[in-house]
Amino acid sequence: MHWQLPTGSQPAYLRLINFIRHSLEIGALLPGQQLPPERQLAATLAVSRSTVRRTFDELVSQGILVRKVGSGTWVNTEKWGVLPNSINWQSYLTADRLADPTQYMAQLQVLLDQKKGLNLAQATLPAALLAKSPLPAMTWQTVLTQEAHLAISGAPKLKKQLQSFLGQHLRQNVVTSQILITSGAQQAFFLITQGLLAAGDAIAVEQPSYFYQLGLFQAAGIRIFGVPLRSDGSLDLAVLRQLYYQHHVRFIFVNPIGQNPTGCTMPLSARQALIQLCAELKLPIVEDDPLALLQRAANVLVPPLKALDPENVLYVGTLSTLTGPNTRIGWLVAPSQIVQRLADIRQQLDSGLSIFPQLVATGLLADPDLTVYLQQLQQQLKQKKEQLQRLLLPLQQQHKISFQLPQIGYNLWLKLHIGRQLTPSDYTVFLKNGLLVLPGFLFGLQENTIRVSFAQLTPEQAVVLVQRLTKCLTLLADD
Repeated sequence: MHWQLPTGSQPAYLRLINFIRHSLEIGALLPGQQLPPERQLAATLAVSRSTVRRTFDELVSQGILVRKVGSGTWVNTEKWGVLPNSINWQSYLTADRLADPTQYMAQLQVLLDQKKGLNLAQATLPAALLAKSPLPAMTWQTVLTQEAHLAISGAPKLKKQLQSFLGQHLRQNVVTSQILITSGAQQAFFLITQGLLAAGDAIAVEQPSYFYQLGLFQAAGIRIFGVPLRSDGSLDLAVLRQLYYQHHVRFIFVNPIGQNPTGCTMPLSARQALIQLCAELKLPIVEDDPLALLQRAANVLVPPLKALDPENVLYVGTLSTLTGPNTRIGWLVAPSQIVQRLADIRQQLDSGLSIFPQLVATGLLADPDLTVYLQQLQQQLKQKKEQLQRLLLPLQQQHKISFQLPQIGYNLWLKLHIGRQLTPSDYTVFLKNGLLVLPGFLFGLQENTIRVSFAQLTPEQAVVLVQRLTKCLTLLADD
């Protein structure tokens, strides 16, 4: 790259900042690329070293650059702490170079579209295991009438069904005015960013976390900071406290049951400690609980955070884990005034929510056979999980991998013992060998890890998975 200081009336450090920003936008500078040493760059540009240092300091504070002790200054490869509205990130994020510099996800999507390889990337149930929702018999005119009188916060019949379920699950009285029906959980998160956060605000999320993948936060100009997640499912609360004071964190987003991607479940003592700290800091919690309906069938009886602190927790749930991604129904449980505000925002943005998925959800929750279905589903997932455990045991005994079985859900978090730090490009070996997995760096964790979603695996495919995984580990170790 050719370094040249632009001309102009601005101070030299501002011109250099603009030059680096522009180089990022056009791809002349890439994530993971090292910048010249301060003294060398100052000589090249004929400016003082203090000018270069001030430039680097400013870009480090914005999360664009990172300093590595003993090795210099580098372009950030991660989303942690980045302030998206500080530059024009549109072209930078469109190619997803920030979190995915090797375009791993684009390569994976091609294989998914071509139906090549074992699909271990999509944490969805196969069609045969999806819930079958009985639809009520009604005329087209009846549907139009219901659509015309649909409340902006959601269909009254669906909210009534949810009121009964949530009252038991959250161990408290939930009134329908506290429930907002959404088009899946992600719409709930989107509405929170639009109605309760502003550009430049900071939030904390677990590290690793699928929240790291959600572009909606950066699209809204929200900075995300990671709180290390321990192997037992607890959070490093000392880091959370530090982040709160250092970056004025406005919310913490957590997924405490069947956490995505690790599959771990936060123990009760850790939940209580998190609740206590957030109450002390006056820090609201957004709790994502996509596996709520499965919890009783899976015998996971630890209470949701919302049950432990009804006032300080915004609770998000979804049916998509049971009905598939095409039936997007979720809900947000929050104080009535927040529900009304977010419903108003959605109405202004996209004119509300269709009645059809709400009818499907209403029928499913009212189905007397729902409990039997959930028990059967949990048993089938348990069998898949146990078979995979048996097949992976030799690799675990050889210290090539390690993992903990999830209590609930269908994600297995594998730690790979390679003997060196894998780079993002190393993970393409899995794609080349027909294993469509998600590496840890996509979830904000620079460790040798992959997420394997086993819900769609047949017994025969599980055998193939282990064979191909063994080959990939050998190839990585030989590099």
